[in-house]
Amino acid sequence: MKEFKYISSISKNDIDSNIVIPCIDEQGYHAILIKNSILKEVSTKYSTDNLNVQIDTVLHFENNGYYFHIITATKNDMYSISQFEVIYEYIFKKISNPISGNELNILITSIEDYFRTTPEKDLFSLQVGVFGELFTIKYLYESGYKNIIEKYHDNFYSKHDVEIDENNRIEIKSTVLEKRIHTFKHNQIFRDDINVYVSSVMLEQSKEGLSLFDLFQEVIGLYDNPDSILGLQKLMKRCGVGEENVGLKFAESKAYNDLKVYDAKTLPKINVPAPDGVTNIKYDVDCAIAEALNIDDFIEYVKTL
Repeated sequence: MKEFKYISSISKNDIDSNIVIPCIDEQGYHAILIKNSILKEVSTKYSTDNLNVQIDTVLHFENNGYYFHIITATKNDMYSISQFEVIYEYIFKKISNPISGNELNILITSIEDYFRTTPEKDLFSLQVGVFGELFTIKYLYESGYKNIIEKYHDNFYSKHDVEIDENNRIEIKSTVLEKRIHTFKHNQIFRDDINVYVSSVMLEQSKEGLSLFDLFQEVIGLYDNPDSILGLQKLMKRCGVGEENVGLKFAESKAYNDLKVYDAKTLPKINVPAPDGVTNIKYDVDCAIAEALNIDDFIEYVKTL
């Protein structure tokens, strides 16, 4: 990224005219200088797994003292550098006024969530699920439902993946098995207060298929909102994929041809409310038993909502 230049090359004009200054420190690590809103000279330092943080630091340029906080990457490999550049682009670059040490500490806490990874044993199922979600978003967008990108959840723990409006939602499920069987929470598909539709994606692994990383890039390219892009970048990080590890690959044409949408009301399920005191009810549903909606009619319908 061209914006990062060696700290020795920073000019007085750079210091005077910028709140946030990306740079490369004397040891060759990517760093970010952020102006301090408090003229405080007692510096404190701490480290996380991914960042070194210096709070309330005074830097001297041309015999003048400037009050900064300094964030430095702890790793210098290409993958770590690309992740550091992402948090600069979508978080630090947006800072428009000097901030205090306390404000920076709050920000660092939220940033560490970005670096969180998924245990190896859980990566396969996570990548399968996320591929199905992103593939459905791409499918619906390219089929004319452009608003889908505004409706896809930005909360990984949302009950449903897409909230079309207050009365209509889409839950996206995917599988690599031969049967169209998906696991649902009871309160995802047994609802009398809202309409729930299920996108069922059948996936087949293929060495020549579409990778999860490439699918992420395609879907990210549909967005203009920096917060949405950062959310997808976080999800990509959680899936453990990047340029060097592109993740699982699936046959795109087969996924395209096999994608089906169901009205949850027609799916096999337990058709009674959960008893009082009973929670977290889950069960497998063979969606193939139900009749799928005409997907073209479904897309035309949601476009009117």
